[in-house]
Amino acid sequence: MDLQRRLQVLGYYKGALNGVYDLETSLAVASAQEVLDLHPDGTVDLYTLQALVSATDQKLFGEKIPAIPERVSVIIDMDRLTLTLFDGGEPYKQYPVAMGKYESPTPVGNWEIISKQMNPPSVMGTRWLGLNIPYGQYGVHGTNNPGSIGSFASHGCIRMHNVHVEEIYPAVAVGTSVTIIGTPFGAPGVPPSVLKHGDVGPSVLEVQRSLKRLGYLKWNPDGFWGQGTEKAVKEFREDYGLKGPNNVDDKVYQLLGF
Repeated sequence: MDLQRRLQVLGYYKGALNGVYDLETSLAVASAQEVLDLHPDGTVDLYTLQALVSATDQKLFGEKIPAIPERVSVIIDMDRLTLTLFDGGEPYKQYPVAMGKYESPTPVGNWEIISKQMNPPSVMGTRWLGLNIPYGQYGVHGTNNPGSIGSFASHGCIRMHNVHVEEIYPAVAVGTSVTIIGTPFGAPGVPPSVLKHGDVGPSVLEVQRSLKRLGYLKWNPDGFWGQGTEKAVKEFREDYGLKGPNNVDDKVYQLLGF
């Protein structure tokens, strides 16, 4: 029925809002797909749905948002606490965000959207955009605590005002590139925490990358401190004559160049 309403708003559907995907609805979808430069097969895949949502929102709210998901990318800046939506390589619009606290930092790196959800659990606001970060469930989402926007307040996710995440939701497809830039150790200016066996997250990943560059780690970093990382840190500490627990502490950070 929601699909029929959108097709009706756009002028492609003249039938009853009956919630049935019948021949008339399929023909209306095909007509819309042809205008939207999509394959006019009359079926609604992810790209068709996103293009229809975007086109409807533009018509209803007069707000031009990127309508072709393949052209869209996202950059999230930890220093500025902003999310910038790019359309075809050009910055389109920027939004304020909240990011991870120093003890639960937002993972920096190059990621992509792997899931989308409308009306997730209320603590996540009204939209969820999941990221393919391997050592936890991270994403871009709304919030029921709008006062946290513009600060380091989350458990690692990127929070947006509900109205903002709703605005970008139609333009962002599964597979959209999301680049998060900033320090991997939490809020800027905050000393990194001591790491140990069993820890996971962006801090571990960054230490692993340094250990790999120096030849102590033999496989691709994954953000999980298991037995291999335990051995690599032990060898590093021994080579530099460090005593005490097999942790990544201030001295190790310093020797690694952080």
